[in-house]
This record gives sequence, C-alpha cells and structure tokens, in this order.
Amino acid sequence: MYSINRFYPLLMMGILILLVICPNPVSAINVVGAKYMETVNPGDTVTHMITVSTKATDPSMDIVIDTWGFGQTPAKSYSSLSAADDTSPYSARKFITLDTASFHLNPGESKKIKATIVIPSDVGDGGRYAIISLHNAPSGDGTTAYITAISVPVMITIAKSSLIEAGSITDIKVGDIVTGQPLMITTLLKNTGNIHYYQTKNTVTVSDNMGTVIGTASTAPSVYAIIPNYTVDYDVTLDTSLSPGTYSVKSEVSLEDGTLLDSKTSAFEVKSSYIAPSPDTSVTLTPQESSVLASSDGRISISFPAGAVINDITVTLKPFSRDQLPTILTEAKAGGTCFQVEGLSGILSKDATISVKYSDADLAVAGGDASNLVLARYDQSDSRWTQLTTTVNKDTTTLSATTNRFSTWAVMTASSQFSPTAGQQGGIMEYILSFLHWG
Repeated sequence: MYSINRFYPLLMMGILILLVICPNPVSAINVVGAKYMETVNPGDTVTHMITVSTKATDPSMDIVIDTWGFGQTPAKSYSSLSAADDTSPYSARKFITLDTASFHLNPGESKKIKATIVIPSDVGDGGRYAIISLHNAPSGDGTTAYITAISVPVMITIAKSSLIEAGSITDIKVGDIVTGQPLMITTLLKNTGNIHYYQTKNTVTVSDNMGTVIGTASTAPSVYAIIPNYTVDYDVTLDTSLSPGTYSVKSEVSLEDGTLLDSKTSAFEVKSSYIAPSPDTSVTLTPQESSVLASSDGRISISFPAGAVINDITVTLKPFSRDQLPTILTEAKAGGTCFQVEGLSGILSKDATISVKYSDADLAVAGGDASNLVLARYDQSDSRWTQLTTTVNKDTTTLSATTNRFSTWAVMTASSQFSPTAGQQGGIMEYILSFLHWG
C-alpha cells in the first residue's frame, strides 16, 4: 500500500503549477436592458436604457460603448459588424445615438446609458437591426489580461409596414459517408424576407431510388432569430445504415407555427455500405465480477476482469465524431472508428482488454494494410495521444490492446513519433490523482 506522505511534496508541487498556469476567472459586468426588441412607428423617437454594474469584488474598469452593424454567422449566432461591413438595407446602426462613448466603473458601482433611437419617417418596411457593444479595455499585468464584452441586440419591427417572412434553401450538403461516423446533412437557408423570425426548424427525409423513406431527422427549433439577408446552416445527422446506391434527400425549413419557408430535394450516392454509429451502451462494473461493455453492432468490445474497480461504477460507450477529435500532432492519421468511454476517471486496478473491428475507412488511411493500424487513446491528464501496443488479426479484422484507463479513442495509423505504450504505463502525477480518486 502506498503512503500519501510519500507523494505529498510532489502533489503540492503539481497543485502550485496548476495555480500558476490557470488564471483567475475573468471579471464580469452585469447588464440590465441587454436586448431591445420593439415595434416602432416610422418617424418616432424612442429610448432604451442600459444599466451596467459590477460586483464589489470586481476590479475597477474603463468601459467603452459603441454601436455596430448586426451580423449573423452560419451557425446562427449574432456578430458585430464594422461600419465598413454594415451594408445591409435593414441596418439600424445609424438610427442610434448613445449619451456616452466611455466611462469608468468602480467596484460595486452601476452606470446607466441611454440609447436614443430615431426612426426615419421614410424608413420603409420590415425590420431594422444593430448591436450595441460594451467592452472594457484590457487590464492586468504581465501575460494576464482580463477582457469582458457584452452585445446588446437591437431588433426593431417597423409598425404599419408590410412584413414578409420568407426563406430560400440555397444548398443541401451531405457530409463524408464513413462507417461508424455520424452522417451529417447540412441545409443552407437564406432569409429572403424583410423581417427576422424565431424558432425555425429543419426536417430532412432520405429515400431510396424506389421512393421508399428510409430515414428522417429534425433539428430542435432555433433559439436564434434568423436575420434578413443572412444565410444560416441547419445540421442533422442520419442514424440509418445505407446500402450502396443512389438516394434522395428532401429538406424542409418551417416556422414555429408550421408554415413552410422552403423545400428542396437533392441526390447523393453511397459507394460502399455505410453503417451508422451505434447508440450509447452502458454496463455497471462491480469489484466481484467480470463484465463486458460492447456496442450494439458488436464492432467495439471491452472486457473488464473481476477486480478492475474497487466500487460499483457505470461505464458508457458512446460514438464520437472524427471532426471533434483532439489534434493529432504527428504524421499519424485517424481512421473512421472513433468512440468515447465515460464513467472511469481513475486508473483500473486490473487492465481491461479492448477489441475493435476496423472498417474500410480505417483501412483506407492505412493504405489498405491493416498492419499499419493501432488503437490510440487521448489522455486528458497529459493532453496527448497515446498509441497502444496493438494486436492485429486480419482474419477477424480486429484490433486489440490492453489498457488501464479510458477516455476518447480512435483507430489511427501507427506513427514512428509515438512509442507504442502498454496500457499499464502512466505518469506519476496521474497515478497520484487516481490514487486519491479511488481512495
């Protein structure tokens, strides 16, 4: 049995290092009146009050406040546009005057800012948009700088005007078709009307060449308003396996009340059999018994021996997107098989055996030679990938290895820059933290 006293100095050193490299949380400014969304008559002048405050424990700061154009990213989030980039006919940036451009805010103090909005009498129809931005100048010393920014959306509907809610699907994109990876279908919609709309929803239907529906998927209603003139993305994933052939995808985007904005159909080809990712699976490990955690399609299997854990714990196997993998800083390439094992934050008392059936996408990155494939694990504590000593069985198309910890995994090509590592090896700090975790 290891004594904690033996590792206490090293543990304290690790804690001190964390305190040095992890800065304090950034200062926050609180804002009341963080959004203006009203219907206003042409020719009217209205005001909007914004109250900014800090906590008594926050540092003093100099706040700058200015007005920007209203932009929107393909992911639907709002963005600030400079005057040069703010070319939309629906801009309200020039309508807004602020009673101050900057001010000093002491700890625990509050400040009121008045925005005066003058609507031209010939403003026209639809909506008008701008963003009021509040941000403090960088502060602090050395390599640390604290910065806080708040955006106040201004969304004005012109009263007694013709409001047009319209949209056009400009494209449908089908992502890479890789066995075991989510099949992403992206619909691009442009707001071709003159007013924003909320709670838009995208529904995608996939049919085979006989017209038989084989899968559907929908997005949750959007929490962002879609602003006139902007094009945004709607992403859905198809959880249906596909045989080789030609398929059609029909995409529809509708408003909250079900009103259809637009519908578009496109075709795509599946050249080799596509197997959709397996759903999450879980198993409860106990100290007394051996257990097996396996994906529903049988491609991934993890055998835990009796005594691998010291307490009952539930472990979950989940598919993982290759696009979301942590960066691989070598010439190694990830294949199509990626997954995550959650629930184990410490090191096992006994090694588990992990077996993975490699796919055509895995073979492709290895140049068709399975001997070049290995199982790799991303070690969160070290922020690095570890390639494990891997047994390749070409008869069963299986990769297997032993490991004493779990996180994010991928099948990848073997790299000379990695030293193949057996599962029981690990850093001393990780062992100490694991020791404390398991008690």
